[in-house]
Amino acid sequence: MDLVERFKGVIVGGALGDAIGKSVEDITQEELLSFYGSPIRSFVEPHPSSPSVGLEAYQTTDETTISLLLAESIIEKKGIDPYHFFAKLRAWADREEVHRYPDPTLISAIDLIASGVSLEDAGLKSFSVEGVLRCTITGLFHYYNPYLAAEAGRLVSLITHRSEEIYDASALVSGAISYLLLESFDLRSLEDRLAFLGTLRKLLKYEKNRKYIDKVIELLKEEAQYEEAIDQIGNSTFVFEALPLALFIFLRYIEDPMLAFWYGVNACGKVGGDTDAIGYLVGSFVGAHEGLWVFPLELIENLENYKYYILIAEKLYEISMELLERRS
Repeated sequence: MDLVERFKGVIVGGALGDAIGKSVEDITQEELLSFYGSPIRSFVEPHPSSPSVGLEAYQTTDETTISLLLAESIIEKKGIDPYHFFAKLRAWADREEVHRYPDPTLISAIDLIASGVSLEDAGLKSFSVEGVLRCTITGLFHYYNPYLAAEAGRLVSLITHRSEEIYDASALVSGAISYLLLESFDLRSLEDRLAFLGTLRKLLKYEKNRKYIDKVIELLKEEAQYEEAIDQIGNSTFVFEALPLALFIFLRYIEDPMLAFWYGVNACGKVGGDTDAIGYLVGSFVGAHEGLWVFPLELIENLENYKYYILIAEKLYEISMELLERRS
């Protein structure tokens, strides 16, 4: 499979997971089944209790928008320039009419920087998974070096979201995308999946965060189903619930990647969950491993701005190849 198809898979897969998952965010599994009649398997109108009410079924949220802004910045500057990325964030933040229920921490951090606080000091204390979704882009840009990708992920996340959890999770997301693109692990056997997780675990600096990866390893060994994983890991916006749950779903159902994708966007649980973020992550992992065409053409063509996502992926691939050639 062409590497560029995997680049496309990451960006389109993340956007699909966001767009579909947003419609059932913060509602319970019981509410989902009562309203839709079954787990969702396509674009659906947002549930009345979802924060995405008012958006069209095929539209993404600001979680995808921030990742695209980072990708555009990298393409325009031919590298990661935090100040340029912030300039794009500020321009977006100033256009409130285009916002789609943005993360309050993100907006507050942008306001701080705009008021004169340095990039080094502006990030606010946060544990939200929204702070690390953009790291799929750094995983693409530095795909050839997982450790460089991990450090780049930390750099772009800590501009706005700061905590030990964000520090580690941003590295984990970037590193995961890089390893998947490099095909460093076969992943067809449980042994390989556990080795993949063990390698990702080494990217984490804080021991308290490694226990979340240990829980994923434990559940995979037990061949747990995704409902049990939601109960034991959690599915909230806390980064070390949404992220390890997404990793579990991706790896547990890797032999049926679209089943994994649908489980991701339906990960509501008993008390509701951050299904757009979980869907974004599972979609990105599936796309990195399987490429763009694992997703049904009907889904891709009905996604808002899908041609632009593909174009961005192609340009990001070209920039990454140019960088790699210069380093050779």
